[in-house]
Amino acid sequence: MTNRKSEGRRNFIKGAAAAVAAGVTPLAVVEAEAKNAKHWDMEADVVVVGSGAAASSAALFSSKSGASVIMLEKLPIFGGTTAKSDGVFWIPNNPLLKQRQVSDPRDDAIRYMIHLSYPHRYNPKDPRYGVEENEYNLIAAFYDNASDTVKELVEMGALKIGSFIAPDGDFFPDYYALFAENKVPRGRGLFADVTGFPERAYHLGGGGNGAELIRQLRAAFDRFKIKSFSSHAVQRLIKNGKGEVIGVDVTDTANQKPLRIRARKGVIFGSGGFTHNLSHCNNFLRGPIFGGCATPGSTGDFVNIGEAAGAALGNMNHAWWAQTPVEMALKNRSTPAGIWTTPGDSAIQVDRYGRRVLNEKMQYNERTQVHFEWDPVRGEYKNLVLFLIYDQRTADLYSGMPIQAQGALPDHVISGATLAELTTNIQQRLERLSGALGGFGLDATFVVNLKQTIERFNGFAESGKDADFHRGETPVESAFQFFGHKKVPNPFPNMTMHPIAGEGPYYAVLLGAGTLDTKGGPRINDKAQVLDPWGKPIVGLYAAGNCTAHPAGQAYWAAGGTIGPALTFGRVAAVNAVKESIKSI
Repeated sequence: MTNRKSEGRRNFIKGAAAAVAAGVTPLAVVEAEAKNAKHWDMEADVVVVGSGAAASSAALFSSKSGASVIMLEKLPIFGGTTAKSDGVFWIPNNPLLKQRQVSDPRDDAIRYMIHLSYPHRYNPKDPRYGVEENEYNLIAAFYDNASDTVKELVEMGALKIGSFIAPDGDFFPDYYALFAENKVPRGRGLFADVTGFPERAYHLGGGGNGAELIRQLRAAFDRFKIKSFSSHAVQRLIKNGKGEVIGVDVTDTANQKPLRIRARKGVIFGSGGFTHNLSHCNNFLRGPIFGGCATPGSTGDFVNIGEAAGAALGNMNHAWWAQTPVEMALKNRSTPAGIWTTPGDSAIQVDRYGRRVLNEKMQYNERTQVHFEWDPVRGEYKNLVLFLIYDQRTADLYSGMPIQAQGALPDHVISGATLAELTTNIQQRLERLSGALGGFGLDATFVVNLKQTIERFNGFAESGKDADFHRGETPVESAFQFFGHKKVPNPFPNMTMHPIAGEGPYYAVLLGAGTLDTKGGPRINDKAQVLDPWGKPIVGLYAAGNCTAHPAGQAYWAAGGTIGPALTFGRVAAVNAVKESIKSI
């Protein structure tokens, strides 16, 4: 199973690279009036843009509701970033919870999500818990529709589901399992099952398989008579004289041929975020990133296309954050994967002063945001680069991004026989990369502080208590500790911490901020209709997933918090789009 997943990721990287070479960036930022349309090359009731979880769900549910469907994917391959992911989808009140007679109360689940999505405004005494009406309605709509979305996909024969299991054999916990509002801290995560054992994940570490999720969804396309076209890049929306969306202008990039496709009822975008649009990242995100594991097709097409159609943007400063090895990202902005958890137990992350600045085992979304801390005195992002430091124990016993346990050291791993030599080698590497890092370098106190930091950490490892950052004290940290590899014996009381060796060799990796993908774009309402700046729906235009101003706000509720809402709002968009009347040309 693991080999098939790796093969799927390799195929995606190859196909995505081909798409970049073909140049599939959308051209249009101007609406095309229907009066200029002399003919339609194709037409359907619903046109779906993209082919990941959101788009696939939208296509299937549109067809299930009786509509004809055309799906358009700009890359040469289908599946979007979903197919490259671990494929877990987070579904509150899901069918497997119900089978186990586990209650997942609506109000508590909504409060948990709002608390994380809008923590600075969260007010448990307010009827909407401190958020705006549309923000509340979107999260409520997710809860209200998520379980039925999965249930209907199963009934349609488009999906088989299993529970996401941690390496310890328990259900994988939510990222804030200890929050008082979280009455179901485990069991909401699901994956596309292939084992026939729905209560057991099918590969070591308990993850899923995004390629398998897409394979299952797409296997139903023929039965539902969904027409899908790869290498078809949407350039702009077409409106009629009433301002209603009635179609799209497209480039068949394989044949360099322009096409005009009519959508009799509606257009649904599920086209991904803008991780690989440098201009958007530099202008909108809350801090600098080096790249991300979204496919190269994630260039934020719907930001420009939606704005040209009159859409209001939202949530543009947030992303699904994940640390990334800086040197890998500098070679290829679309990295193989993010760093879900810092591998190893005899491993720490330190800043340019040689000091720990975070809990290395905290969930990736929160850990990454430490990189955005601004130093107003020195006028710099003080944690632009952090340094993963580990010893031979971790190198030998652990594997996973960014550590390679066997064979020659990869280029992004720096080594040294002593901490002093490691420091020298790190500084030389930073000098070589200076042009890409704004001159970022180690402070002169780095090696002295690093020795003190390791001595302090070793004391914490021996006692089992991290007095600085509370490492290993939450359920999700324990669940992630052995994610993707065999359980490693640790004689000390906290399995996430082992003393770092007093003698070398030692190793280091440069880490920076990255994303799984961004989650900002045109705003939608609880019907997945795209909204204009005054909150009014743009007739005939729908969207779901990472191309929208995401309902999750700044939060990452749990593993699968990206794909769960994508599947759900894909269904919501489809159900409402199909209800629309046929538009005049």
